[in-house]
Amino acid sequence: MTQLINFTSNQKILKIIFTVLFFILCYSEATASSTLSTIRISYDAQLNKARIVFDSNKKINFQVSNKDKKYLSIALKNMVIEKNFRSPIVNEKYIKSLKFNKDNSSLDFFIKPSSQFKYKYFSLDRNDKYGYRLVLDIYLIKDDVKKVKKVKKVKKNVIVIAIDAGHGGKDPGAVGKHGTLEKDIVLSISKKLYALLRKEKNIRPVLIRKNDTYISLRGRIKKARKFKADLFISIHADAARNRKASGSSIYVLSQHGASSEAAKWLADKENAADLIGGVSLDDKDNTLAQVILDLSLSATVETSIKASSVILSKLKKVSKIHSHNIGQAGFVVLKSPDIPSMLIETSFLSNPREEKKLKTAKFQKEIARAIRDGILDLIKQGVI
Repeated sequence: MTQLINFTSNQKILKIIFTVLFFILCYSEATASSTLSTIRISYDAQLNKARIVFDSNKKINFQVSNKDKKYLSIALKNMVIEKNFRSPIVNEKYIKSLKFNKDNSSLDFFIKPSSQFKYKYFSLDRNDKYGYRLVLDIYLIKDDVKKVKKVKKVKKNVIVIAIDAGHGGKDPGAVGKHGTLEKDIVLSISKKLYALLRKEKNIRPVLIRKNDTYISLRGRIKKARKFKADLFISIHADAARNRKASGSSIYVLSQHGASSEAAKWLADKENAADLIGGVSLDDKDNTLAQVILDLSLSATVETSIKASSVILSKLKKVSKIHSHNIGQAGFVVLKSPDIPSMLIETSFLSNPREEKKLKTAKFQKEIARAIRDGILDLIKQGVI
């Protein structure tokens, strides 16, 4: 009986020993240093891209950081360098420098691209030709950024203002208590603004709709782009359940609206060859196209906010202001990636007092003059 107990005890001890050894071996395997054998760099002039590939005998544990916007830092953890390793020669047109430091636990690489850049990275498992790899793609956006910024700064001899009377045709828009239709009021204001701007030198106003016709929201953007508009103004009359709501307000595109629009353009980038500055998207991969769209949309929204602030300050002189802040929303008509755009809610058609005012030629002219004065200030300030 005693011998049986000892045998059973020995079995338990052996089992514990083997278990411990197993975990030690697994840990050793997991923590054994990987070896960096080569760094391969290739360049793509068409995409303005540099691809850096780190080759290793084991799966690479890495961390990429871009805290300093001029540099990329990459930590290859628990990594040693192969004896015959040679630092790659870089093409300074793409990469100004590639340096690395070795400490006890990792290899730290510091990469300085030659201009403003965007990047992405991914890892690959071994295959028949290569071992484990970390792939880093660096996209230089210098040339395209210059094109976008340069065109936005160029002073044009003629400033094109697209005036969009909201709704129309089968779409009446808001309806006042006394039957006033938004589509009629905003068309009248639009025509008055058009007449005022025609008298100004170096301004070419264009009406998105000239009569009581229906135009789709995307169709309105398309027409503004066809006219090569420098500013897009969509004129509306607001409505609310609370009939006491009153005053003017202005909206520009929201960040969410900009993001969704960038995604739409990316999905249909073959038809996006006429982006501002002649920067085509159809020959760019998604990452670079996204960068260009983000730059264009950010600049456009920023200009839209500046322009809206100036025009709202003019509207204050002729109308009560419903909101003193520029609103941001995802309205489709505001989604042109390269035309500063705003949607002006002139007054509340759902408010009986404001409905009465909106029907008068006097108030319509005052609104049109305020918008005209704002546009003239924007041109003087160089905003558009």
